[in-house]
Amino acid sequence: MDADFQALVREIESKRKKARAQENSMPTSNITKPIKSIRGKYNLEETELEANRDRIAEIEALQDMCRGCTGEICRQSVQGMIPQVTPENGRFYEGVSICRHERTRRQQMKQERLFKSAKVPVAYQHDDFSCYRVTPHNQKAVEAAKWVIDADEGARKGLFLYGPRGTGKTKLASIIANEKMRKGNPVLFTSVPDLMNDLRESYVNKTNAAAMKMAREAICLILDDLGAEKVTEWVGEQLFSLLNFRYNEGLQTIITTNYTLQDLRKRLTFIADGMVDDTQAQRIMSRIAGMCVTINVGGEDWRKGAVE
Repeated sequence: MDADFQALVREIESKRKKARAQENSMPTSNITKPIKSIRGKYNLEETELEANRDRIAEIEALQDMCRGCTGEICRQSVQGMIPQVTPENGRFYEGVSICRHERTRRQQMKQERLFKSAKVPVAYQHDDFSCYRVTPHNQKAVEAAKWVIDADEGARKGLFLYGPRGTGKTKLASIIANEKMRKGNPVLFTSVPDLMNDLRESYVNKTNAAAMKMAREAICLILDDLGAEKVTEWVGEQLFSLLNFRYNEGLQTIITTNYTLQDLRKRLTFIADGMVDDTQAQRIMSRIAGMCVTINVGGEDWRKGAVE
């Protein structure tokens, strides 16, 4: 009986070995899962394509989710980011691209930040050239303003806009700022008297470095109403430090004033110890002449016409 049992065990083991051998010799194609189809053509090696076929199909399915999107609700896991297959040297890599709705949203957010930080006077924050009355007296100034806006990013020549009060210099400078920001370019707008007051307060609060740094390093700085501030030796020092830095760094500066260059030099001259000192004034004028195109903004007083 033991001999019969032993024989039965040997027979079972033999059958098991034969079954395992048949399984191992069976072609793998008979046990693979269904192949997912992909619609795109990718510059991938055949082995890379087959190894990543499932993931490529998933990426294409995620792309399909964006079809017909109006931008109101994003269906992607990361807002505005569309998965992409990005082959390189025949190897599979994946990345993302920004959809047009997300690109528009980011551009709008950037413009909102720019307008908020620019400090353009509230009265002019929405102005453009359609709001500006062009006359023979200011036509060249308008043309110069458009040139400054449309110039290549590397062009850093500024403008020195001078003329009687009320002829639209501040309004034109504000339009320049608005149009630059609509193109996505940062601008800082400040009146010179306000800037000097901010600097004085910052000295008291020991924050002068940050206040001056902002004005010095602005990509485009608009200094409105130069010459309206009370002239002291300290004011001259601050103006020269600011303009000299911007001149050396090639940063665009746009200036408005009621004074010609000659009259402004006299305006910035001060008396120290009973002596007339125009050294600082001459240095300031030299920097302005070197960094700005001088343009006259003539005509009648707009404000006076509005009152009448």
